Amino acid sequence: MSQTAPPPLKAATTARFVVPNSDLAPRILRHLVTTLLVTTGHGTVADDARVCVSEVITNVHRHTHTSLVYLDVTLHPGRVRVAVWDEAWDRHPAPGRDGVTHEERGRGLLLVQRLCAEWGVTWPSNCEHSRKRVWFVLDEPAGGGGVV
Repeated sequence: MSQTAPPPLKAATTARFVVPNSDLAPRILRHLVTTLLVTTGHGTVADDARVCVSEVITNVHRHTHTSLVYLDVTLHPGRVRVAVWDEAWDRHPAPGRDGVTHEERGRGLLLVQRLCAEWGVTWPSNCEHSRKRVWFVLDEPAGGGGVV
């Protein structure tokens, strides 16, 4: 059987995953995202997405009391946007001060910052919508998007 790249996307397509907030959430979601990206022809960013998803979901698990974790992956031609939602207001994610640390923790968002074209946190603008989102964007290399 030959592996051929799927036809390129002509418009944005979004997939949503929802899992319980447990110690298995990072593993489950990084595998789902990797499979989605490779299957849809975005394999060139699958490794970076895997690292970033793992870091962001781990932060949700460790630092919030939300019961569910939501992950949206929006596929564009040449670009992938990932948004992770939770239901907590208690933390403001920020990368490490200078990136130099000997601790085992505290470098996750610094990795996200270095691997992604863009990243940020979106806070709800009204009290009815109580979810914050941590999002990041991965750009495929010029001529990228093939199956890996």
